[in-house]
Amino acid sequence: MRMKILVALLAAAAGTSAVAQEKAPTVSRPKALDNTGLYVFGSLGVSQGNDSSASLARAESVVGAPLTAQTVEAKRYNGMALVGYRFNQYFGIEGGYGDLGRITLRASGAGGNFTSVTKIRGPLAALVGYLPVSDTASVYGKFGFVWARNKYETGEPFEASTSTTRSYWGLGLQVHLTPNLFGRLEYTRFNNLGSTYSGQGAYNHYAAGVGYLFQ
Repeated sequence: MRMKILVALLAAAAGTSAVAQEKAPTVSRPKALDNTGLYVFGSLGVSQGNDSSASLARAESVVGAPLTAQTVEAKRYNGMALVGYRFNQYFGIEGGYGDLGRITLRASGAGGNFTSVTKIRGPLAALVGYLPVSDTASVYGKFGFVWARNKYETGEPFEASTSTTRSYWGLGLQVHLTPNLFGRLEYTRFNNLGSTYSGQGAYNHYAAGVGYLFQ
């Protein structure tokens, strides 16, 4: 008798479980964001040279007289426009053009005041490595080269330009606001920008920007 009761209870439990599973709603996880493909990106930020010693000797050769440096400034707003392609969740490439900064020397001498400005800009390209931290966000690092054109101008007047190839690297955070629109916060370091006219300095860039992913 006890055995029959136990069998009946087990059968009832199994039936109840089957009915519950049949009625339970199916929960599907949302599809992960596909953030691969072609994108365009633009940013604005501030550049700061940590070794901005302008070439006072070059300025003195332009003026033809001794000068005393008053201020040397290597800060400026900067901007970049990039086109890139993210092959998968972890790797991509990008390239474009950047206005990278400015070195300004103000000096004085027997002949009066002297000012020189070096504008630094040019094309750049980099490899980008991503590390996803969520479905919509990634931290990333980049390494590349910039072909910088350095235009030196004074009020004497005197103008000259040189071109240099320098490496750079960067770290940042990318967050998708929509499947197509994303934002970035980025730190980039450029090595030895400038020229023999202006002096050379390593530059730190701090920038924020938005991009559009074509899907």
